[in-house]
Amino acid sequence: MKKSLFPAWTLSQEKAVFVNQHHPSPDLDDCFMLFQDRDLLLRDRAFVYPVPPFSESKIITREFLGIYENRNCYAVLVQGCTAAADDAWFSMREVREILSIKNYAMASRGLQLAEWAICQKFCGRCGEINKRNGAARVCSCCGKEYFPPVAPSMIVLVHDGERILLARSPSYPKNLYSILSGFVEPGESVEQSVHREVFEEVGIKICNLEYVASQPWPFPHSLMLGYQAQYSGGEIKKDPTEIDDAHWYAIHDLPLIPSMSTIAGWMIRKRQHDLGING
Repeated sequence: MKKSLFPAWTLSQEKAVFVNQHHPSPDLDDCFMLFQDRDLLLRDRAFVYPVPPFSESKIITREFLGIYENRNCYAVLVQGCTAAADDAWFSMREVREILSIKNYAMASRGLQLAEWAICQKFCGRCGEINKRNGAARVCSCCGKEYFPPVAPSMIVLVHDGERILLARSPSYPKNLYSILSGFVEPGESVEQSVHREVFEEVGIKICNLEYVASQPWPFPHSLMLGYQAQYSGGEIKKDPTEIDDAHWYAIHDLPLIPSMSTIAGWMIRKRQHDLGING
């Protein structure tokens, strides 16, 4: 019997070292992860520090995340900071390939909550200051609650037998191709957004839509919902504002594709696996 191929981020066997809670424990020490311009500070593969290695004047905000390795963990946003000799700043896409699954999830949570603290500092209804209260930020004047934003996004692998549709966005690294993705718009279901995005971006019709898996995606605060769909008709007609290039590729002869740490890379390899093809 052929084994199933599961996304590693949903089935990690790593020992849980993070406890999601909304208030620090007074009996525990603190630790900090540092972000600047959406980059994370790393020392080798260590991403938390016992004390922030920068002065208070460089800190924009700090946001409590939960308990990490039996310590109160905070995400800290800084500005104008140069990494020390043993440290280096890495983009979150680079971090995804460096840290373990559980640590990358922790860093992703940290960045999103710290940016939420900055973007939701003031109430959109009355303009007064919001203060953290459990999982929410609450206006100190009118009491309106604000929760961390999560933007649903769809990503779809379109197949036609042993062919799959791959495309290039203008923002992709050189020679990289991937499957189609896009944001869910107000008033539509995820399934409706899949059909709409595929037709808008490459001009084809699809059918037999099937949910596959999801992945948190901190760019800036998305939840990627993965589907596969069968091609049902039409010729590729790419939207030049969204797509540089799009082609059908034989599943056994693909161009450069995303890594397995991404839902796109995993879905492509899952299709190969399901067809009994080694990628």
